[in-house]
Formats: sequence, structure tokens, C-alpha cells
Amino acid sequence: MKISVITPVFNGEEMIESCIESVLGQDHRSKEHVIVDGGSKDKTVEIIKKYQVKWLSEKDEGLYDAINKGIKMSTGDIICFLGSDDMYSHSNVYREVSNKFEANPGIDIIYGDMIFVDRNDTSKIVRYWKSSQFKPGLFKKGWLPQNHTLFIRRNIFENYGSFDLRFEISDYELQYRFFEKLKLNTLYIPGVIVKMRSGGVSNSSIRNIYNNMKGIYNILKFYKVRGALIYIVNTLFYRYRQTFIPSEIKHTYKSKID
Repeated sequence: MKISVITPVFNGEEMIESCIESVLGQDHRSKEHVIVDGGSKDKTVEIIKKYQVKWLSEKDEGLYDAINKGIKMSTGDIICFLGSDDMYSHSNVYREVSNKFEANPGIDIIYGDMIFVDRNDTSKIVRYWKSSQFKPGLFKKGWLPQNHTLFIRRNIFENYGSFDLRFEISDYELQYRFFEKLKLNTLYIPGVIVKMRSGGVSNSSIRNIYNNMKGIYNILKFYKVRGALIYIVNTLFYRYRQTFIPSEIKHTYKSKID
């Protein structure tokens, strides 16, 4: 079962190489890394060219436009996403996910947990995004999986579309559509799949957090969801709880990431 990982990047020379090496280090033979560069002005493309990856460099309309381009370029049975600053928590992620899909042919989406690490000191864990098995109505409680832990069958994108560029927070819309509206068959794998460096677009400032919540509110209003403000309040509380990191997580993932 072939896995395609999509990485959007723009001026990411500092971190893109560790991202590529994390994918190459996966103990799964059938994989491809599709990197979509937004026309970087630094050495990003020069670094990408050092590796046998599928890539494109051109101006885009933002993060989700780049990801949609990557989906179209990909050839895998399973599609996933990894930020240019990020890496996998261990080398068996793809193999474990592939085995789960093969053992459960009715499953459309598999996902897991994620930790945020300090951008400069990656031995420091700052947030723990623990998910759970989905049940209808969980989004109202602030629940949602982290986008970079999703593994989705290709036919889902072919049948139901990819990221809707009408929405600023397109990943929330896609997850709400796939989980709550379409009620696709999902499987949660307990355990950390991805390590994300903190400081991303959606969590780097109070203003960005506000814009993120406003974007979610607009999506809920689009779907005519009643009590949209309850979703927002619970989402903020859900994220606040992520700052309480269990000691076993700190112990397991405390090593520095180069």
C-alpha cells in the first residue's frame, strides 16, 4: 500500500531537510514525498533538489492551495500531510498505518496524536494533542484530530473533494465535512505520530488564534450549525487542556530532535 505525504513549504530552508529525512527514514518501502514550494526566495528548492522527491515550485494561493496541488500530483493509495517544520515520532508510522488499513478495508481515515515541541529546543514539549475515537457530536465539545496525523484513502478525495479554498481554515472544514457531515469510517490509533515545532500560523499569536476561531465560526455558520459559539468556547478549552502534558509523554519524547 503506497503512502503519499504532501508537504507545502515557502522559504523553509532552515527546517525542510529534517522534514525530508524524517519521511525517508520511514520503514515502509512504498512511499512518496510530494513537496509543493510556493516560489521560495531562499535555498529551499536547492535543498529539495538534493533528494529523490516529487516537487513543484510556483506561486500559489496559500497553504491549502499548495496541498491541493500536492494531492493531484500524488500517486499513493493513502494520502497524508506533514509540515515543512515537522517530523514523525518514530520510523514505523507508515508501516503501522498501512497494516491497519489493510486489516480494516472499510476504514476511510486513520489518525493519532501529536506533540508540539519548542522551535529552538526540540527536547521541550509544549503541547500534547491527544485525540480519541470519533463519535458524532464530538466537534461540538471542541474535539478534532490534528491535520498532520490524518491518513486518508485517495478515493475519499476523489469522491468528496479536497480542501475548500473558500474557507481560511480549510483543514477544519475538511475535517468537519469528513467526520461530522459525511460520517466516514475512521480509526484512531493511540500514540504520538507527529512532532510539530511550535510557532505555526494558527498558534503563534493572540491575533492568529482569534482569526483561527473566527474562521471556524464562519465554517459552522456556513453549515448552519446551531450554537456555533459553544463550539468555539469548547475548542479553546480543548486547546488549553493540551498544555497539561502527562509525565509519561515528557519522558518518552524528551530527546532532542536535530
